[in-house]
Amino acid sequence: MYPYGPKFRDRRTPKADDGSSPEIPISVRFSFYSRSYRSLYVNNNGVVSFGAPVNQFTPDSFPLTDGRAFVAPFWADVDNRITGEVCYRQSRDPQLLQRVTADINAYFPHEEFTAAWLFVATWDRVTFYGSKSSKVNTFQVVLTTDGDLSFIMLHYTDIQWTTGAASGGDPHTGLGGTPAQAGFNSGGSKNYFNIPGSQTPSILKISSMSNIKSPGRWAFQVDNFAVPNGCVYNANFLPPGTFFWSDQKCDRRCQCMYGEDGVTCHARGCSPDEACHPASWYHVCQPIRRAACRAWAGRHYRTFDGRLYRFQGACTHTLSQLCAPLHPSGLAPFRVEAESEDPGAAQGAPCTRLVRVTVYGQDIAMARGATGHVTVNGIKSLLPVALLNGKIQVHQNGFSVKVATDFGVEISYDGIQHVEVTVPSTYHGFTCGLCGTLTGDPSDDFQTPNGTLVTSAAVFATSWQVKGDRRQCAEDQELPSCPPAEQAHYSGHDYCGIMQMSPGPFTACAQALSQEGLVENCMYDLCMSRGNRTVLCGVLGAYTESCQAANITVGQWRADRFCGE
Repeated sequence: MYPYGPKFRDRRTPKADDGSSPEIPISVRFSFYSRSYRSLYVNNNGVVSFGAPVNQFTPDSFPLTDGRAFVAPFWADVDNRITGEVCYRQSRDPQLLQRVTADINAYFPHEEFTAAWLFVATWDRVTFYGSKSSKVNTFQVVLTTDGDLSFIMLHYTDIQWTTGAASGGDPHTGLGGTPAQAGFNSGGSKNYFNIPGSQTPSILKISSMSNIKSPGRWAFQVDNFAVPNGCVYNANFLPPGTFFWSDQKCDRRCQCMYGEDGVTCHARGCSPDEACHPASWYHVCQPIRRAACRAWAGRHYRTFDGRLYRFQGACTHTLSQLCAPLHPSGLAPFRVEAESEDPGAAQGAPCTRLVRVTVYGQDIAMARGATGHVTVNGIKSLLPVALLNGKIQVHQNGFSVKVATDFGVEISYDGIQHVEVTVPSTYHGFTCGLCGTLTGDPSDDFQTPNGTLVTSAAVFATSWQVKGDRRQCAEDQELPSCPPAEQAHYSGHDYCGIMQMSPGPFTACAQALSQEGLVENCMYDLCMSRGNRTVLCGVLGAYTESCQAANITVGQWRADRFCGE
């Protein structure tokens, strides 16, 4: 964030619902989508506009063709009467000009830029209209120009809500309804830009995303619009290496190329075992049949073939890998490992400490609690990451980090408990590890690395411990049972039973997706952790993501006193 506030002689917008600053004459000509402006407005609802103020509180999707030109760092129903300040200033301070010059030249190295002026507007700890919570957002927009070239930077430090109550949001959480829109609108039908996640729940994660490899920071050239480190296609941003299909029939396959080549497209449809599906604003080819293996908290496992089992241990295990004497033609090798946390280290709350994916010779590690980054071949890398010209893509997917390969294997990790490995049907009969054999028969899942079938979950798990791990591992243990009375207690609607309430926030999802094992696992973990709420919130969060990934709407279940933070 650039410095702001009374100490820097910032002015403030009025404390008013849907309020705005007066027209602010600016001392230079600022070019925005090839038009020049000499004044602007700072609007309480997260918008800096040219030509006229913007008091609309529920955002519309871009483009807006009514002539309004504005930049929207976070267009939503802000109410600074409740709390927070909206402040702004224009400056020619030499130190600030030097700083912004260095920033722009770093992000746009092919331009020769020396800032002559900048304008900083900051929404400091502002809440939403109708708020009955303590949730606040802090974000900032910086405009700068040399009189010819113009640039805008957007900064986000803490985003806790997305929607005002008058826009359909929950007054206790600031979520739901019509979420915030972020991006640029020229006033015409062609020139506009949407920041990924706009008007979806994912906009809550804008502070962990970036187009300049610095979480919470975005930079754009706006005289003639340009975005560094990616491509713009139909006014949407794509990281380098991204593959997508531009039409509803998936007849034209496109890719955001590295360097300055932009997006290239050519005729190529889905393969016979794939189907065309919408994904955000484009389409993708996805396998018709897929199998998913799930691991919860390093304790509970559901194999590709649906076998549920439990064990306890603190070690690294192989979840799944290509496992065949001779690799079948066309099947790419992969390996997924997961390291369980020492049960005593988390005070009863079980978790998965690390997930490691090895594919195409690349080593990708996702660590517990890591936000906005992964480790690739030992080097910290900010998300999103595209490797080998897009053969491997790593990106934020809701509250999880997902590794996606071009051959259909995907790995998702929520940073706390839940790991999911998904493989296409082409791997039928060619997997092994804790996720089993993918033969359609759960009875042969407990196969050890030497091909022996065992009956004990603990013996099976111990056989898949990763040798040469950073610590010596004891043999895995069977888990104790939970008393029936405690199971009944944690099956109530105040605990795990909320997933089965009808009507309830998960009703639609429960009708479409299997809950097999999930509620039972939730009750067991609460039993073992003596009702630890963090455990419960992690389970519900993971289930919410599964529902949303299947395009199923989940009702509001978070509240200030129930998983609100």
